[in-house]
Amino acid sequence: MTKLKTVAIGAGYFSQFHFDAWSRIPEVELLAVCDTEIARAEAAAQQFGAARHYSDVAKMLDAERPDFVDIVTRPETHDEVCRLAFDRGIHVICQKPLAPTFEQARQIVDRANAASVRFMVHENFRFQPWYREIRRLIDRGEIGDELHGLSFRARPGDGWGDDAYLARQPYFREMPRLLIYETGVHFIDTFRYLAGEVDEVYAVLNRRNAVIQGEDTALVTFQFASGANGVWDANRYNEGTDADPRYTFGEMLVEGSGGAIRLYGDGRLTIQRLGCEETPHDYVHERKGFAGDCVYRTQRHFVDCLIANAPFETDGSEYLKTLKVQEAIYESARRHQSIKLASPNRQYIDLSLPIDEHLPRATVSPAMTIAKDGWNATTLTLYSHCGTHMDAPRHFLEDGRTIDEQSLATCCGPAKILDLSSVTPRELITIDRILSATDEVVAGDRLLLRTDWHRRFGTPEYRDGLPRISVELARWLVERHVALIGVEPPSVADVNNIEEVTEVHKILLGGGIVIVEGLAHLDQLPSNSVEFIALPLKIRGGDGCPVRAIAVVATFE
Repeated sequence: MTKLKTVAIGAGYFSQFHFDAWSRIPEVELLAVCDTEIARAEAAAQQFGAARHYSDVAKMLDAERPDFVDIVTRPETHDEVCRLAFDRGIHVICQKPLAPTFEQARQIVDRANAASVRFMVHENFRFQPWYREIRRLIDRGEIGDELHGLSFRARPGDGWGDDAYLARQPYFREMPRLLIYETGVHFIDTFRYLAGEVDEVYAVLNRRNAVIQGEDTALVTFQFASGANGVWDANRYNEGTDADPRYTFGEMLVEGSGGAIRLYGDGRLTIQRLGCEETPHDYVHERKGFAGDCVYRTQRHFVDCLIANAPFETDGSEYLKTLKVQEAIYESARRHQSIKLASPNRQYIDLSLPIDEHLPRATVSPAMTIAKDGWNATTLTLYSHCGTHMDAPRHFLEDGRTIDEQSLATCCGPAKILDLSSVTPRELITIDRILSATDEVVAGDRLLLRTDWHRRFGTPEYRDGLPRISVELARWLVERHVALIGVEPPSVADVNNIEEVTEVHKILLGGGIVIVEGLAHLDQLPSNSVEFIALPLKIRGGDGCPVRAIAVVATFE
């Protein structure tokens, strides 16, 4: 039998369940393990029979040339690691959460489709044996021909006390989104698996433990397209009574027109038909691996579908439906209202200064009038760096690219909003200042620095007191291969200091970073990640030009 060859990226806490599952799937050979901590990669490779270990993903992929890669790393790393695999035509199974934001997740899925590789999210809860059996019972009509509702109560009790989450996954403590993003997404997907697509949600989210950043308590209601209702009542702070609260993670009630199915915390299922006693239902489940051996079952599904060229249950496009519900839950909690999940509307927020008589180095004068010529037309005289504008490398580099040569792909895409609104006039923005506003900066990032400086437009301070990027920060951004930097002041550096303004621009432009200056209204953006668009005019030989910059935000109304 020819085996599928795989490599694994990530050797943290949860990877043990992945490695154990691969060792029990005879069609798969685990060649190597990669982790940024080389000792951890070596230990995992030795324990699970992989021949080699690495600390560099690209080197491993080039050396091993696997059929597919198993990604078991933190979500903020998935975009870069997936890209390395996609660029080499390697199939991917990737742990959830897929990405820190919905837009980044969508980008990963789009790249997988563009690369024509097979891609599946390792969403394993729906593969727990009790849910497969509940689905079979529903399909068989054991509780009638109409599903009325699902309700689940979860009390894993691992999130109380000053040492919450430290034993297994300490990074949980620092996540700005926790319960829904990390745990609830499992149940959103499971609810979809059992009851179909979600039409509407309402959510109340709270934080009970002060030592963490994200929410740890949720009450979420679902309206399904089928007419069924759902309730997810979850709390990682308080404890339940099950001996092993992480076996089923709680208890479920499934109700239909003919009766009900109950899942208990020890994995037992019962059926109670209308007018009858509750009776046990026998099926196979075992305390092996993780939560009923669902990791093995998930990876078995991936391998079977890969061999048969069949669709994955949780492929990229399907999983985005789950993430859309996740985002609607957070939006509902933020607005304190229910959110309908028809295709999300797109809100367009203008980030540009107006071009009129108040804009320095710009004039708008009549050229034709309807009364005299039969139509209206104006003559525009624009300095190439007036208002909201983009710099081309030619601006400071004699042999640099001109604005008409600018790649439009860099000008459009997901962008992070970094809140620096507490800056003071003439503040030198440092690396530490940036890291205080974001967890990390990675290759390809578009960074929009919110300073609320547009509010000073029309005052001398707007130009003469602007906060600016330090030389060290400029070099640091280049080292991290940032794609675009956007600022609200009219320049990234002090326009009254020719040495500073020249050096900072040369570093950024020479390092391939697109510069957009004179942005406005970043304070109107409802989230810290948006789709950003700033398109330059196609001016042959141009050193820059005004742009119409906008942010596109999905709203679930």
